[in-house]
Amino acid sequence: MINRALQVAVLMLALLFTLPPPLVAMGQAVPANTAQEKPKTESSEEKKLREQDEKRKKKEEQRKNQETKLRASQEKKYRTLTEFAQDLYAGDVDFKEQVDDAYLDLQSEHANEAYRINISQTKEVLLTENQGEALKIRRLYDNPRVQEYLNMLGQRIVPDDSDKLYSFKVFVDPIPQAYTLSTGTVLVSSGMISLLENEAQLTYVLAHELAHVYKDHWRIKVMLPFAEAEYNERQKRKQMMWAGLLTLAGAGIGAAINGQDGALIGGGSGLVAGLMVGRYYSKRMALDWNAAQENEADDFALKAILDKSYDIKEVPRLYATMAQVANKDSRAQLGFLGARSRIKDRTDYAQRLIDGPMRERYQAALQANKIKGTSSEFNLIMSELKRDNGIEAFYRDMFQLAKANLQEAVMLRSDDPLAAYYYGRVMKLVGRTKEELDLAQQSLLKAVALDVRHEIPDVQLHRALLLMDTKDANNNAEAIKALKAYIMDYERKHATTIINTGVLPPNIDVLYGYMSLLGEKTWTAPAVAELLQTDSATPNNTVAPAQPLMPRIQPASETLSPKPVKKGRKQ
Repeated sequence: MINRALQVAVLMLALLFTLPPPLVAMGQAVPANTAQEKPKTESSEEKKLREQDEKRKKKEEQRKNQETKLRASQEKKYRTLTEFAQDLYAGDVDFKEQVDDAYLDLQSEHANEAYRINISQTKEVLLTENQGEALKIRRLYDNPRVQEYLNMLGQRIVPDDSDKLYSFKVFVDPIPQAYTLSTGTVLVSSGMISLLENEAQLTYVLAHELAHVYKDHWRIKVMLPFAEAEYNERQKRKQMMWAGLLTLAGAGIGAAINGQDGALIGGGSGLVAGLMVGRYYSKRMALDWNAAQENEADDFALKAILDKSYDIKEVPRLYATMAQVANKDSRAQLGFLGARSRIKDRTDYAQRLIDGPMRERYQAALQANKIKGTSSEFNLIMSELKRDNGIEAFYRDMFQLAKANLQEAVMLRSDDPLAAYYYGRVMKLVGRTKEELDLAQQSLLKAVALDVRHEIPDVQLHRALLLMDTKDANNNAEAIKALKAYIMDYERKHATTIINTGVLPPNIDVLYGYMSLLGEKTWTAPAVAELLQTDSATPNNTVAPAQPLMPRIQPASETLSPKPVKKGRKQ
């Protein structure tokens, strides 16, 4: 009986340490009367559907609550360990030296990666099944207009108090990706940008990646594993301290009640209680750094784009688009999206911020006619990127993305022969109905008409194959004509390529596209021999002075806010 009393006493002692100070009585409200009569006309099938819908809604609500708690828990742990790491960095010389060395190694690695990206001249050449050259690309997207436009948008959202310098670049990859180097380099894939519908969404992606450098996430990411090990070691020592204290306390109480036997029993019970208390007060840190930093970057990006008067309601729409793409092709979630389960969480969180803390500011900006969504320049520039990303996706058998990108490119630039050709190719490849195959033929015919420079020999080949597929003898002459045109165009292009190898700019196809946009659709670079002959015939040829550089024009963003109503003058 005495032993039992000792154990109870020690356990009560443990409870004094573990119970929170305020004891709040928890009561459950009496649920409202839900026994309302169901409509008598409800069939068994309708009842089943209603119950399934209620069950689905309940599960969705539980999921949201769990994710909200998880996000709050991750943020709390991240703040706790980050503060611990910063204090350790400031006060422990050995820890500081360890972190600094690791961060220098990371910066060196990132500087080398940036160097490889920036100076690489190796081209990846995509070949058709007939060895016809389709498109030349490098890792960085070789389109100066798109690169300058993206960098301009990024520089506009850099916080005024940032002491770091940044650059924003596009690289060619159909998989939606965006990442940041500790050098301040923000890299976004052509696949990521091809999914975006407007300038507001693009700015959000750039702001999210910018946050990782601005918030010093790379240094923190290097620091935290070292800090975590030290934190957990200290927590372990704290646990053993509590075990020792309560062992001594239990032994003392036991000895006072029942002498030596009581001391042994009390000491054993105190040890158990001490380990319980220690475990409560010295929890080990287990944290997903990436998730915590992604959450912080999401917060920063939403506030940053609203500060620049972009429409924050475009963010949930962006995640909805990405979720649809990921559902159709799981490869689309390999980059910026992260785990597919995170999409819903990020969408819900953004919506809560928009409907809650940011609502008042957003409504004020909307009423003041300051909210921007997109610009005409965005659509024009994106037509080129969507076309090129669609071609890249086509060669990787990402047919959904290729079809969507090329369809948009054709709609945005109806005079682009390359977009029309590849749209015809993808529709011919995946088309199953007569309507789809007819659309493929129309696109290829349109590409033939638009290809006045004869830059796409394969368009004639695929047109001939379509004519042959009809098995109509009346089309034989036209098919033969197309095959002859293919052979001659192929010969002409490759002869020109051999002669001009290393002479013409590597992005000559992009420059031809600029000329077409400006109204010059037929000019092609002269052969080297022709150029040299012209120069030797006119030795006194003078070069006209260059015109002054035009100032860079900022894109004029279209507003989504309601236009103010003009009031009539008072008489």
